[in-house]
Amino acid sequence: MSNIVVAKFGGTSVADSAAMNNSANVVLSNPEVKVVVLSASAGVTNLLVALAEGCNPDLRTEKIEQIRHIQYQILNTLPGSEVVREEIDRMLENITTLSEAASLATSAALTDELVSHGELMSTLLFVELLRSRNVNAEWFDVRNVMKTNDRFGKAEPDVQALNALSEQHLQPRLANALVITQGFIGSESRGRTTTLGRGGSDYTAALLGEALNAKRVDIWTDVPGIYTTDPRVVPNAKRIDEIGFEEAAEMATFGAKILHPATLIPAVRRDIPVFVGSSKDVSAGGTLVCNKTSQPPLFRALALRRKQTLLTLHSLNMLHARGFLAEIFNILASHNISVDLITTSEVSIALTLDTAGSSTCGTSLLTSALLTELSALCRVEVEENLALVALIGNELAKARGVGKEVFGVLEPFNIRMISYGASSHNLCLLVPGDDAEHVVKTLHHNLFE
Repeated sequence: MSNIVVAKFGGTSVADSAAMNNSANVVLSNPEVKVVVLSASAGVTNLLVALAEGCNPDLRTEKIEQIRHIQYQILNTLPGSEVVREEIDRMLENITTLSEAASLATSAALTDELVSHGELMSTLLFVELLRSRNVNAEWFDVRNVMKTNDRFGKAEPDVQALNALSEQHLQPRLANALVITQGFIGSESRGRTTTLGRGGSDYTAALLGEALNAKRVDIWTDVPGIYTTDPRVVPNAKRIDEIGFEEAAEMATFGAKILHPATLIPAVRRDIPVFVGSSKDVSAGGTLVCNKTSQPPLFRALALRRKQTLLTLHSLNMLHARGFLAEIFNILASHNISVDLITTSEVSIALTLDTAGSSTCGTSLLTSALLTELSALCRVEVEENLALVALIGNELAKARGVGKEVFGVLEPFNIRMISYGASSHNLCLLVPGDDAEHVVKTLHHNLFE
């Protein structure tokens, strides 16, 4: 394992000049940080996604001006930045051309090309800021090493290619320079830009950490670590100082915004600890996510995932029949849909779909084509505006009295579905969307306070 630390900064950490200087201080305070991965400045990605969806000329001009304003506010604080100004202007011209094309016809490939400009601009500005502070910083186009398939909007990286290319193009630069690169973006075999899906910058940092065999990956956000639940929902939430990979992955999978679910996979493969802290308040400490923690508690945290859809499929043909489930899952797979929770009875199946986690294009998962195919096999009921509350813990399936402790508290609520026992790390409840926060507050008060 090398002594390299890969540091990633989210959108709010590079939102403006003050935030960027703050992030620069964090980077420079640790000489082991050799690679910095950045998101787009806060707000820019949403504006680019809106442009990619196609809009009328007035709205288009307004959104491009907003992007220009965000980037120029940072640019104007940098001395002697003529070269970078030209680069930013060139990118804004690209954005204009691409958004004109999007207003004629949208496509996932065009969306990725457009959206990538956010990261390209924030990294250019950050390099310039570091150079103005006499740091030998080098801008690196991550697309040279992050090779992916062509599933635009949610591309899968080719880890072997990434490892080989990083050794060739990235490793040699680390001896003399601090390398600044982009999160979230990659390129497919024909050289077209792809994106790794929302939250993909954390994933990029972990993939690069794996490729460079880093000693740690630091994820700097606007919250000092991982909490027992979202502090915006429960102000009494407590920070977790150390958490195991499996617990953190469960939290991320079930909606804890602090880490992208796939982020941890590369780190787990190489046993690289991941630190999560706040770039705004480094002294506040953070959470270390590592392979094993000492004495993990029975209940670790609560995660909440909104915008869940419940599909209930009824068919008398299921009775003692074989192959029915396989048919259902084949249909779902052909529409690129993954199922979260599932419960079955003799004649019906209930399964949940995460409609919040659709691709950057924001397209709905429940297409009429999918519902038509399912309806040919069985009666389909769709229930929307539900939320998934996941209680994350350790050895939950083996502990006694968990059901009483949890369900006794939830007596006042309507629970649509329960999933327990498939994993010893979670107990999941599907509840009406309007009750979700109340359920989380009630459980947190009884189990964690």
